Amino acid sequence: MAGPRKVFRIEETAALGGAPPTEDQDATRRHGEIMHELGALRAGLAVAAPTPRERAHLDGPRLQAEQFTRMARELAAVLKDSEQATQKILAAAEDIDQAANNLSAALKDEIEQGLAQDIRDRVIAVFEACNFQDLTSQRVAKVMAALDRTEQEIRRVFAALQEADAAPPVHGPRLDGDRGHVSQGEIDVMFS
Repeated sequence: MAGPRKVFRIEETAALGGAPPTEDQDATRRHGEIMHELGALRAGLAVAAPTPRERAHLDGPRLQAEQFTRMARELAAVLKDSEQATQKILAAAEDIDQAANNLSAALKDEIEQGLAQDIRDRVIAVFEACNFQDLTSQRVAKVMAALDRTEQEIRRVFAALQEADAAPPVHGPRLDGDRGHVSQGEIDVMFS
């Protein structure tokens, strides 16, 4: 967090309405331009530095990542519960199928054997319908993978925001080979 800002002598002079130490009119005009640019720079820095209120928004990605984690756990529970329910249905259908086979073997009348065959046909329909669990599992697994990728991306962005927030606002003097820096000559031209 930034400490109190140092006020420079030239800024104090401008605040008091006094002229800079020189009597030259051109110097007075340049002084006004410098003060104007300093004000614009200060405003730009104020916008760039997150305020406590903006800092609260940085918690948003963390909350979203936690929500994605919660959704993934909920989907995992759906998969587990539907798999358990499907296993119970299949076990019951197998028992019914076995009972229908035993009944059919014990029956001598064709009509009664036909009824037992109808029961076995319905059991096969139950077996086929239970394929929903496999398809559902595949689809939910795809959604869970997408949620996991999104959660990891949110966490990565959040870590980058925290790292950027912790980084010093000034990167120091230019190193040999650095790009994007303005030379002293270019700065002098701006103020002349």
